[in-house]
Amino acid sequence: MHNSKPTCLICKEKVSVVKEYNVRRHYETKHSEYAKFSKELKTRKLDSLKSELRNQQRLLNSSIHSSSDTVKASYSVAMIISKRMKSFSDGEFVKECLDAVVKDILPDKTKKFSNISLSRQTICRRVNDISNEIVVTLRDQIKYFKSYSLAFDECTDISDTSQLVVYIRGVTESFQVKQEMLNLVSLKDTTKGEDIFQAVMKCLSDNGANLETLAGLTTDGAPAMIGRNKGVTEIIDLQCNSELRLVYPTISKIDFYNKYVTAEKYPNLRIFAQRVVSSFGSTYDFQ
Repeated sequence: MHNSKPTCLICKEKVSVVKEYNVRRHYETKHSEYAKFSKELKTRKLDSLKSELRNQQRLLNSSIHSSSDTVKASYSVAMIISKRMKSFSDGEFVKECLDAVVKDILPDKTKKFSNISLSRQTICRRVNDISNEIVVTLRDQIKYFKSYSLAFDECTDISDTSQLVVYIRGVTESFQVKQEMLNLVSLKDTTKGEDIFQAVMKCLSDNGANLETLAGLTTDGAPAMIGRNKGVTEIIDLQCNSELRLVYPTISKIDFYNKYVTAEKYPNLRIFAQRVVSSFGSTYDFQ
């Protein structure tokens, strides 16, 4: 039987339906010459065919195991190359070094090591596979976060494009801590607080995180991050309140106080809010 289908030991052809009639018809149609064999000869032939099949399966399993080892080694090298931020083409240099070392130290393993694929295209595919696996694993872990915090850093790359790096650190019910880079987002147009906020919210949505369990924010201190007038941190602060989020999406604290915390309804709260807003966040505000 192979894949739940009867397989002929002589011609290796599979019978589509598991019924005695179909098996008998295959035998009588394609191998009728064996009907002339004596019972003893048929038994020897059957044992020989079974032994041949077992040897083929053993050889196939060995080949699969060997192939699995070489693929695993290829992924290990790709992981090291990506961690060291080396060029994908360095895999070919590593392969050349491996071949030279194995030839001198383990000459009997030369063929096995030669099967390790470390070409530029292969390393590129391996790194993509590793990246996708990390994303899938992280998204699965985020589902079990009881609380998490975010860290943002916005900078400009060599092509003069603003890049926003988002890091996440979360803890599960059993206090297992996971810290990982959540995403690298390109900010194509402006880099105002609203733009960064939208990028962060999309990043959280794509990875299954929500603001209800957000515990803290850390930024690089840029005005777009911590500015009192529509800075991303203040927008997220308002969004973290489930009731305010439904009524005041992306509104700044100053707009909120001016429009909704009126002097007639909330005189004391408004005075306190004015004192908070008027406070200097740091000595950099003097400059």
